[in-house]
Amino acid sequence: MNTGSENIQFECTKCGACCRNDSLLVTLTGRDVVRISMGLNLDRDEVIRAFNFYLVSNRGPPKGLRDIPSINTERGRAYIALKKLENGDCVFLKDDLCMIHLIRPMVCMSFPFVFREVEGQQKWGLSALREICPGLGTGPFVEKDDLIELAVAILEDIASYREFADEWNSETKNPTAKGLIEAILSDPRFSV
Repeated sequence: MNTGSENIQFECTKCGACCRNDSLLVTLTGRDVVRISMGLNLDRDEVIRAFNFYLVSNRGPPKGLRDIPSINTERGRAYIALKKLENGDCVFLKDDLCMIHLIRPMVCMSFPFVFREVEGQQKWGLSALREICPGLGTGPFVEKDDLIELAVAILEDIASYREFADEWNSETKNPTAKGLIEAILSDPRFSV
């Protein structure tokens, strides 16, 4: 992680490589769930069909998910993520383009960059899967201020979701996916 002192060129080529990589899990925060639900006019049951719940293994969260909280469900701890088709494509990918581009999850908005707060400072780095992105090294240089602005938004989003997850995991006696989605859709922290 760094503070953006390196000069990095990046321009999305709209190739869809990040949307069809079967090892890339597009996790969702509460705001992502609400933004997609409202943008597509989905009710609770439709939201559940559009997303997936990926169970956490006994070994704990994968390295790339260490900052995203998992949520208790009736089947165990899980991450809410965009559904993938059998071939690994995102359910919202069509002809190499994102069908929900304007309301896509924050993790999609930031790829191939990742963000973390260290000692009160926003730090950024490149995704472990950066090699799949042909847009790195092309286009304009990324402005440090743009990365910091994106970092602040993403880190605030994750912090409010972590607060929600901690409350849900400690206070909900019989957690279900349906109850979880209802709670997210009605929580004022996630209003968009």
